Amino acid sequence: MGSRLSVAFTQLRHLLNLPPSKNTRSAFARNRNVVLDILAEGRRKNIIHLFFEVDATATRAQIASNASESGETVSITSYTASILARCVAANPRMHAYRHKGGDLVMFDDVDLSIMIEREVDGELLPLPYIVRGANKKDFFAVDRELKHAKTAPLFDDGPLSALEAQFFALPRVFRKLVWYFARSDAHLFRELAGTVGVTSIGMHASGRVFVLPITPMTLTLAIGAISSVPVFVDGIVVERESLQLTISADHDVIDGAPLLRFVGTLKTSLEHGIA
Repeated sequence: MGSRLSVAFTQLRHLLNLPPSKNTRSAFARNRNVVLDILAEGRRKNIIHLFFEVDATATRAQIASNASESGETVSITSYTASILARCVAANPRMHAYRHKGGDLVMFDDVDLSIMIEREVDGELLPLPYIVRGANKKDFFAVDRELKHAKTAPLFDDGPLSALEAQFFALPRVFRKLVWYFARSDAHLFRELAGTVGVTSIGMHASGRVFVLPITPMTLTLAIGAISSVPVFVDGIVVERESLQLTISADHDVIDGAPLLRFVGTLKTSLEHGIA
């Protein structure tokens, strides 16, 4: 036994005295705290996920139809986000927050928090940009706002305000204190984080890709990739485009059956549009 301990201590001493391996070191960007805080808040929620697919061929046809009438083009992310906002407005429990651990607050306006990739201090970061009252805006207004958010000056009217930059530069203990008060106040949380999340990182991939987000929102839609799939149309196998989507919901607020019904409405609306 003593001999085994002696060998173990020798091995431990050897490990502790090993010289550092060749490496490259860079500073951890303070602005990356925005990602860490969102993940920390998301882990607090009892999130359920539902995977589904939408006929992207039909969705693209809807986008093209709207674009031909106005002369503007709309990205599939903007179109999907806009349809989502309208569906949520028709079923406001889907973006309800609990207020001070009690009543549910269901808002009239749908504020979409959409992740935008921007360069901050030399590093690409996913930053949330909030499209306020997205349910009252058409596809083109949402698309224009997102395009502006991708180029607007940071710390001004871009996705990272000066106040947010200062907040995320604070030590973690102070940020956690602010989040504690924010998450208990439905109105304050809405102002800070919006009411519905949208992320489209899967659009950078190819093939069948579903995204499983860690989200602090009551409802979040993750847009995956578009892939070609064989489907039956009038008894004939044809190739269609399929858009993979994941909808994530706070199970404390939304149960499985209502979520399934909502997804059915959303799927139909994406494929056939909303008047």
